[in-house]
Order: sequence, then C-alpha cells, then structure tokens
Amino acid sequence: MKKNEFWGLVVNPFTRLAGWQAFALGIVFILLTGIIGTYANVYFDGAIDIHFTEKATFKSSFNFLGIDILSIFLALSVAGIFVSKNFRLIDILGTITLAKAPFLLFAVASLLTKSPGAEQIIKNPLLIFSSVSFVIVMLLSIPIIIWYIILLYNAFKTSTGAKGNQLVIAFIIALLMAEIISKLLIIYLM
Repeated sequence: MKKNEFWGLVVNPFTRLAGWQAFALGIVFILLTGIIGTYANVYFDGAIDIHFTEKATFKSSFNFLGIDILSIFLALSVAGIFVSKNFRLIDILGTITLAKAPFLLFAVASLLTKSPGAEQIIKNPLLIFSSVSFVIVMLLSIPIIIWYIILLYNAFKTSTGAKGNQLVIAFIIALLMAEIISKLLIIYLM
C-alpha cells in the first residue's frame, strides 16, 4: 500500500467500506471504546464530546455512545434528504459508526493518565496542569476530534454523493443539530 493511499484511507475509509461492513467494524470499535473508556473513567457524552468522570459505569458509557450514534444518524439522515435524492440509510449508519473509531485512541490514552477530580478542579482550576499525563491527553483530544469530524464529513459525503457548498452547509447544520439532539436525549433519558 502506498503512503498516499494509506493516508487517504485514514481520513476516508468509506471508499472501501460502507453499509453493513462499516457498521459491523464500527460496532467493534464502539464496544472497545466503551469498555476501555469505562475503565479510564471517560464518557463520550455528546455528538463530539469527551469528558472525564470520577466513576464511570458500563451502563452510562454505552448509553452515551448509543445516544451519540442515534443523534448523529438522525441529523445526517435528515440532512441527506436535502442534499441527495438517492442514498441508503444503512450507508449513513455504517459510515458514522465506523467514524467513531478515533475515540478508541483517546480511551486507551486515558487509561495512562490520572485525572484530577472535578471538585478539586472547581476549587483550583490550575490543578489541571499538575498532571502532565492529563495535559497530554487533553492536547491529544484536539487532533482526535478533528479527525473524527473529517471522518464524519467524508462518511456523509460518500453516503449521499453530495458535493459543493450544499454538502458543507448541510453537514455543519447537521453536526450542530446532532450535538443539540444528543444533549437533549442525555438530559431527558439519563
């Protein structure tokens, strides 16, 4: 595999995987992310959110991940109706599920860090900087979230076949709506 082809697949694996195959592989990544994230006390609680917690549970961890996928699926499916006349819902579901894969890296990295407690941080916000590993993991979250958004964009683009400004605007609105939907579902259901 050539270097350019490798990096092309890193940001857009959906040229080779979509539908049920992407969904199945994505579920494996989500299961691993949920399990490891729970042990690392990390929640993926929102369409693009990552938060440390003091005591994560498997139930909450997987509820959050399920809400994330559902909210992104709903928002991108509705947006897909506006930008494409011909797309399959399974392609959107499969590609957005696989797009969650970068969060596994964050979960694994979080296992190696010691997060200050929320109450301690509220009392002394500068306490965050006392843990070098925590700072490194927080900095790592930026490229991971950017990678995830790039994957979501390519998932939406590949699934709908849309192009141009219409695609970009629909994606941005859908991503914002997914974040709102996820937060509302978390408040309402949890």
